[in-house]
Amino acid sequence: MTSRSSVSAVVYSRNEADLLRDCLPLLTGFDEVLVCDMGSTDETAAVAAEHGARVVAVPDAPVVEQVRQRGMAAATTDWVLFVDADEHLPAGFRDTLHPLIDDPELAGVRLFYDNSAFGRMLRHSLQGSAKYALLRRGRARYREPALAHVPPVFDGPVVDAPGSVPPIAHLNFRGIAQTQEKVLRYAANHPDQRARIDDPIALVRELVRATVFSGVWRDGRAGFAVAALHTFGQLSGSLIAAERDGTLLDDLPPRRARALALAESAQRALVSARDTLRRRR
Repeated sequence: MTSRSSVSAVVYSRNEADLLRDCLPLLTGFDEVLVCDMGSTDETAAVAAEHGARVVAVPDAPVVEQVRQRGMAAATTDWVLFVDADEHLPAGFRDTLHPLIDDPELAGVRLFYDNSAFGRMLRHSLQGSAKYALLRRGRARYREPALAHVPPVFDGPVVDAPGSVPPIAHLNFRGIAQTQEKVLRYAANHPDQRARIDDPIALVRELVRATVFSGVWRDGRAGFAVAALHTFGQLSGSLIAAERDGTLLDDLPPRRARALALAESAQRALVSARDTLRRRR
């Protein structure tokens, strides 16, 4: 008879005691629960202790990937499940991880998430959200410096969680101010190179893709808000990258300048035609 692999649930919190009160009671069946406290000044440590979690002090960091390695080192089990304070595990989640974690060759599992925005579950936006949150200790290591949304380097094969492992509820968009702060913090950590400031057309194209073609309109105003903030993050990342590489004050390339000049001329002509029609009424 073989013994089952052990798993730690490792939660990260920076002044998120209120979120922990809902998150921690759902972490049932794990061999240990750790709360990595990122320099909180609220009741994070006290709430963790109330729920029987071991508190591990870690440095504050702009993105949690920069302290993931410390949580993995503090755990004492075969596997680590990384949980954010705004994530809710479904009932019986721990048991669904078998036989995945009993595979001696496996180094990591990519889990899937259901996202909510401002209190509304997103049924169409951000579908397929996933991240490598279940890692075998000693077989995964984060790069230095660690970047937002960049997975660790694995020593061994990794798999996507099968359908038997349910998605985790992620309350990641809880308010406009909170989401804006997060978007700007992540943009500063990992400037987005896909939509450079010298390509305004790419920014417009990204906004159209994120709103119309992605189907976010089926999630109502909450879906549009997420799409707008996503594009805002892309623009912020491109601005930060331009500032870092010294191109923020450069002129636009001639081809871009000509295209924008044509667009400006067309816009002026349309405005003039509109004003003429209004005067004739």
